[in-house]
Amino acid sequence: MPVIREVEIHNFRGISSLKWWPNPGINCLIGPGDSGKSTILDAIDLCLGSRRNFTFTDADFHLCNFAEPIVIDVTLGHLDDELLNLEIYGHFFRGWDAATMTLNDETGVALETVLTLRLIVREDLEPQWLLFSPGPAAEDREKNLQWNHRQKIAPVRLGTVAGHHLALGPRSVLGKLSEDVTQAAAALASASRQARQAFADKGCEGVETILDASKRISNNMGIRVDEIKALLDVKGVMLSGGAISLHDQDQVPLKNLGSGSARLLVTGLQKEVGVSSVFIVDEVEFGLEPYRIVRLLDSLGAKRNDESQQVFLTTHSPIVLRELSSVQLFKVGVNRQFVPATNGIDELQAPAGNKITQNWITPLGKELEAQKTLRVCAEAFLAPSVVVCEGKTEIGILRGLDLHNQDMGYISILARGCHWADGGGSTMFERAHIFARMGYRTALFMDSDVDYPPESYENLYKSGVSVFRWPERYSTEQALFASVPAASIPLLLEIACDWKSKDSVNRRITNVSNNQYTLESCMAFFVEEMRPVLAECANTGRWFKDIEPAEQAFRNVVGPVLRHTGPLLAGQLSSISRWISPPPPPPPPPPPHNVFK
Repeated sequence: MPVIREVEIHNFRGISSLKWWPNPGINCLIGPGDSGKSTILDAIDLCLGSRRNFTFTDADFHLCNFAEPIVIDVTLGHLDDELLNLEIYGHFFRGWDAATMTLNDETGVALETVLTLRLIVREDLEPQWLLFSPGPAAEDREKNLQWNHRQKIAPVRLGTVAGHHLALGPRSVLGKLSEDVTQAAAALASASRQARQAFADKGCEGVETILDASKRISNNMGIRVDEIKALLDVKGVMLSGGAISLHDQDQVPLKNLGSGSARLLVTGLQKEVGVSSVFIVDEVEFGLEPYRIVRLLDSLGAKRNDESQQVFLTTHSPIVLRELSSVQLFKVGVNRQFVPATNGIDELQAPAGNKITQNWITPLGKELEAQKTLRVCAEAFLAPSVVVCEGKTEIGILRGLDLHNQDMGYISILARGCHWADGGGSTMFERAHIFARMGYRTALFMDSDVDYPPESYENLYKSGVSVFRWPERYSTEQALFASVPAASIPLLLEIACDWKSKDSVNRRITNVSNNQYTLESCMAFFVEEMRPVLAECANTGRWFKDIEPAEQAFRNVVGPVLRHTGPLLAGQLSSISRWISPPPPPPPPPPPHNVFK
């Protein structure tokens, strides 16, 4: 079955210009709102689909710039014999180089033969579907796919409402289960006739006055009528294919199934039909519980290398991401900015103003660490900004401070569009690079008690990653116990006792201090000399080496006294907070105006 090799979109809704090379199998698009995920699905659907009743408006042009046409090109490979018919489509064949992901104007021995389908909409808003190849286009030769071929490649679109697929309609998946639908059409015609006859035999009560008046007036007007009857209108009871729908044992229409159940059923029907090789699902998690999300993804081929069907998904669910392979995930990015007006004309500058839109799609990749990062940090892939934390302690610090800020009525880190990701210790540099490469605003939060090569930090800075770490080779525990007020030390020890037990904490203190201090003396008679001892105990005893204890410490102890905490700790935490919530950008300059003298 045909497979989409390349998608190219120009001037369509939120997309100024975009080129993408999807994979066979699953292609899941993620990205912030208004980045163009659904627009890409719509572009594929409109270009390949068999719909001809879609109405375009000026709003479908990027920035309403209808002076430039909407152009959507979808290039199909893995063509079957009908599409490879030289007599029908030979002039429009092109060559696809899989090694370089490039299209050639002509076919070749080492190239795959492909066809490019184009949808173009100009300012008259009349869409035009045709095959595109530079050679015939230069000669003004035009040709479209034959209708039966277009119906075969038309995608199946599974939207938030899937009930129409559970009736015998013109775009329903049910109609494709049987090669012969003429029997259903004959049954519908017979049912229409039977309904009219049954109504005529029974008659219509309560309309005698209307019938008598109509007969009298007709005769008075010179229209000879011997008898007038109230019967069903022939056109009024013409039943279309949509009149036949699936019902359960209680004669309840399956259209009444919940959105998630209907989606699952339609997906199974589509797999059984196997006519179209392209399946489109916007927000795949809609209406489904987690276990049914997994079932739906399994049926779509997420867990197997199934190249017989190409699936395009969008999602905002970490459950979906954890069920996918890294090669199936793509991030859609968009950058909109104002640029100063110049005397020259920038080719990217829209006539609506000094606004530039840049669109791109970045694959997560097939590296092993990319797959591990996807499984461990799924939530972070759904946020615009990511703080990669060295380990669970740093995650607990951010969570604790965030919860404290929420207790105080401040906006959450998550509400600011930022999420934390587990760096996994030694893999934190690689994971920070993964997020930065995919276009996320990325930071790395780590301690500084371990030496790493200077080039590790240089590479991060080159990738645009901000690094936050304690100064002077401090571990997190050293920074914590060196900075908090003395009155907060017993509170930290209580959290350690709850997490590790009093005996364990006391034993650690006596061993590290050579029996100079005990838990009781540190709690009741704290002196400054105890700070480095407690810091070493916390580090070697792993008192806060997990999310829960670190979260409690920074929510209930550090957060309330942060203004009175030493700069060693408070300075870096303030820097991270400023990075998470940067000041708003300056407003765009006012548009130029004419001055009349």
